[in-house]
Amino acid sequence: MYHWELDEPAEAEFAGLSHAARQALADFMDAAVIVDPADYQRQPGEQERPLRTLPFGPRSQGLVTFLIYSPDDLALVVKIQWISD
Repeated sequence: MYHWELDEPAEAEFAGLSHAARQALADFMDAAVIVDPADYQRQPGEQERPLRTLPFGPRSQGLVTFLIYSPDDLALVVKIQWISD
């Protein structure tokens, strides 16, 4: 099973989020790593890519970009954007 981590810039972005936004991201990433994060929410016909950007949050008000590193079963969060609470 995969696990997820924040890289250093994403740690700072994560720290700046509200509690609700942090929880939404954690819930989203926890779900993504239960399955293969390369396939999570991938559309039919969409090519598999090691770098993915997906919406998260109750109203999709966030975007998270993560790098999938299969040798370590790692989804590394590299960018977090949040529009509002």
